[in-house]
Amino acid sequence: MKLIKLFGAGFSRSAQATLAFRINLIFDILLSIIGLLASLATVIIVYARTDSLVGWTEPEAYVLIGTFQVISSLKHTFIDPNLSWFPENGIRKGKLDTFLLQPAPTLFLASLSRSTPLSLVQFLLGLVVIMIGLGRHGRTPTAGTVVAWVLTLIVALAVTWAMGVLLACLAFWAPRLQLDVFYGSAWELARYPTDIYRRPLRFALTYLFPLTLIATIPTSTLLHGPQVAVLGSAVAGAGAACLLAVGCWRLGLRRYTGATS
Repeated sequence: MKLIKLFGAGFSRSAQATLAFRINLIFDILLSIIGLLASLATVIIVYARTDSLVGWTEPEAYVLIGTFQVISSLKHTFIDPNLSWFPENGIRKGKLDTFLLQPAPTLFLASLSRSTPLSLVQFLLGLVVIMIGLGRHGRTPTAGTVVAWVLTLIVALAVTWAMGVLLACLAFWAPRLQLDVFYGSAWELARYPTDIYRRPLRFALTYLFPLTLIATIPTSTLLHGPQVAVLGSAVAGAGAACLLAVGCWRLGLRRYTGATS
């Protein structure tokens, strides 16, 4: 409950700071719409020449893009404002020293204390695209399917957080190492069905850098109904990823001796 209250207080503070610059809201909405339209334009161009792409129809591709948009929105809102700047602010500028003095878990403060509420605009746009895709697909998900889909979104968000923490932990050993560009490029691969990639890359995106959990599995769950084996494996994989992230963070803290070290 303490962490939930801290999370809520941090989000409220970020929202107040964001509303102080309301013109940014207009620009963020416009940029979000333009980015989404660019993704949809790609789908329209592809399906103008084919009816199916590795088994995915055009309406199903819309649902996939919408789901990816939803997860990306949550990532940009709650994870990126903290972890994407950790090597610079946390290690080299000593922000982590301040976190270590706070009466709250250091990992929580370093990875979830800040947010950018304007990014939630993408969340709403993603839901609209999902509903359009489902409407064109001619399928109305059952309540159980929606619950399973929400569960897979939570799993995807947990895996996203864990990957962000693991990359941030590298700063304990290599403070000047910058992997933001690599992570951002790899993240974009989750925008498309994993089946379109060749087997070595598909294996890596499923087991080594589990981007399959980001959009493909939630979309398949929403379109075709939940599968107990897939849900169980996804939850277990997310739990293992989070435990690994926490373990690496603790190892990093043992190595860390201060910003001036």
